[in-house]
Amino acid sequence: MDVECMVTVVAAESGMSETLPVSLATTVKELTDFSTAMLGLSGNVQLYKDGSPLDPNKTLQQAGVKNGDLLAAQKVAAAAAPPPPAPATVGGLDFSAMLANATSAAAPVAAAPASGGLDFTNLIIGQQLNNKTNNAEPVYYPGMTLNDALDHNTNPEHIVTLLQTREHLFKELNYHQPVLANKLRNQPYQKAVQIWREEILKGGIQSAMSHNNTQLKEQEYRQRLEKNPNDKEAKEYFDSQKREQQVREQYFQMMQEYPESLGRVLMLYIEAKMNGHSVQAFVDSGAQNTIMSKKTATMCGIMDLLDTRFRGVAVGVGTGTILGRVHIVQLQVGDYFFPCTITIMDDPPPGSEAKDMPFLLGLDMLKRHTCSIDLENQVLKFRLAPGKYLETPFLHEKDLDESQGGTKGFDAEKSNLELAELQRKHEEEEDKKDGDSKME
Repeated sequence: MDVECMVTVVAAESGMSETLPVSLATTVKELTDFSTAMLGLSGNVQLYKDGSPLDPNKTLQQAGVKNGDLLAAQKVAAAAAPPPPAPATVGGLDFSAMLANATSAAAPVAAAPASGGLDFTNLIIGQQLNNKTNNAEPVYYPGMTLNDALDHNTNPEHIVTLLQTREHLFKELNYHQPVLANKLRNQPYQKAVQIWREEILKGGIQSAMSHNNTQLKEQEYRQRLEKNPNDKEAKEYFDSQKREQQVREQYFQMMQEYPESLGRVLMLYIEAKMNGHSVQAFVDSGAQNTIMSKKTATMCGIMDLLDTRFRGVAVGVGTGTILGRVHIVQLQVGDYFFPCTITIMDDPPPGSEAKDMPFLLGLDMLKRHTCSIDLENQVLKFRLAPGKYLETPFLHEKDLDESQGGTKGFDAEKSNLELAELQRKHEEEEDKKDGDSKME
């Protein structure tokens, strides 16, 4: 559906206004219903142009509405229409109290004609911006992500309640949208709800247009299938919709029953020492050999033991240069020492995308020392004697650097400030693009 004109609707009593992109084929009633929701009006509303009421059964084109027109929205009594309101001055766009009492936003609206016009039937935004929904309490389940919270809580009051009572949801919001999180942080409940409404309304019109286009597309494909049940394109469209619905249902079931599936898997590391130097060994039963980087080997003082006859090129997921091999070096785990053979890899060149692996305990040494990975107890076991084992725990996130998937040394405040600055620049660029498009 092509947008043919821009009209500004102003609430005669409050002076609040909204500039809306509409088709001239839109009926006056459709525009009235949408304006009622957007401006937070209730009861019977009548649109006026130049002091004259517009016929709700006519299209905007039939009613003489043109691009750039200013329309007034006035509440009227059910018995008879009131006299035309005095012209209202538009004070610019004001989102602060929009839809505060828009109980009529969720009311059903007649479907748009096939020729064009806005169709607001079941419009999601009408539910999002309504103060009260059928659910008295917000929807929440353990493991719920922020996206799921937004999907299942269309009432701004509900989502603000969750953000203020579920710390992990606010942390996720702070990670993805630090600017919005800073606006909401430490705000009183009602103020936070108001801020959330304003953020929703920034993209309200675009959401409405997108929703309407989707409905028109679906209606078109249904008509094509009625005429030709073998229409390949229409069948593929509905098959795709069905698959997406199944994926969404599975996702929702997974989040209810297996929420840990979306968690980040921390790799297995143990604390060890070599020549008195502390090292964190990455336990990798999928690696054929035990390897160490040149940098780590130099730190541990074992480069003098390097046998360069074993130079070569390692080929696997990536490639790397093998400098040689250290045949026997003592790896200390706890109070015990285990002889290890280590392949020394050259460090990746500066600027390379290759990932540096300081120390990897591979399958060769795991088998030599009859190790077993006990995930139930989160330990690596070294067999010392029949029935006797050394158990060393796997490290936690707090013990590992960011390069190893951990959080040691992570500066959350600095990271949030960087994200906030990037988002601020992005919003400025988007606002500039919107301003340029309106000037055109």
